[in-house]
Amino acid sequence: MANAVPNRLGQVKNTGDDKALFMEQYAGEVLTSFVEEYKLAGHVTERNISHGKSASFPTVGTIGSEYHVPGTELTGMNVEHNEVIVGLDPMLISHVFIANIDEAMNHYDVRSEYTRQQGLELAKRRQLNELRMAIKAARTVTGPVTSQPGGGVIVAATMGSDSTVLANAIRQSRQMFDEKEIPDEDVVCALKPAQWYLLTQNKDLIDRDYNPSAGASLSQAVIESVARIKLLKTNAFPSVDDTANTKLQSKYRIDTSKTVAAVFHKSAVATLKLLDLALEDAYDARRQGTLMLSKFALGHDSLRVGGAIELATAATP
Repeated sequence: MANAVPNRLGQVKNTGDDKALFMEQYAGEVLTSFVEEYKLAGHVTERNISHGKSASFPTVGTIGSEYHVPGTELTGMNVEHNEVIVGLDPMLISHVFIANIDEAMNHYDVRSEYTRQQGLELAKRRQLNELRMAIKAARTVTGPVTSQPGGGVIVAATMGSDSTVLANAIRQSRQMFDEKEIPDEDVVCALKPAQWYLLTQNKDLIDRDYNPSAGASLSQAVIESVARIKLLKTNAFPSVDDTANTKLQSKYRIDTSKTVAAVFHKSAVATLKLLDLALEDAYDARRQGTLMLSKFALGHDSLRVGGAIELATAATP
């Protein structure tokens, strides 16, 4: 009796690893959910390294000028330099072990849901840490070089409940950035859904005569910008007191319980990448199950602090 010739569904062109296509599907599910959840793509300064534990982000001050007195020698003016060292956090891993017996007895598929949840979790954790650094930058009084200003905090008791107050604070942020010579491009305002929908109820903000670039609609409850600052609606926004949260790295332990929104330029936050989002799927014969994990090795910190403004209901020490 001849042996059967199995059709290995996971092979590419019937050769090689019999799980190759299965792993690609797993990777695709994680990456898709990560991209859908992560809102700060292109809104932070990123740097990739192939090895090491930290990297230097240089900062350069401005160059002055002076009137020349005939006959005097021009020897050059001093330009202040500094650097911000961004260190890597420990590897962040989302993992799940699926026992063979449980999967055999179960009547529905759990793997696709688990992979979706892994992507969502990693996207949420990265974004929360980057927003914490934006808020921390806003609370920093002085920049890394003398000619660069510090961050800013705008406080109003009704910031989170009054659309006019919130909109005026966003406009004031634009003015403050202009006065600090922060570029108009790459400025965003991250806020929670409650405040985003609050802004959609303000008819002046969605009136094209008052705010022609808002891309707004009262009937659709949509608004894209205020004072040319793009609005990012997200649930992954830090809004609790994490000062005693030992599950976080120490630099992320800040109190954001009074924070309503974060307005920041791309240069305000730095992200260092050693290992970008990666995936592993391994069957363990000794434990009779499959370990599925998603991971990355990143680090985040404040960079150009003058490019960040916190909108809050009260000042935080």
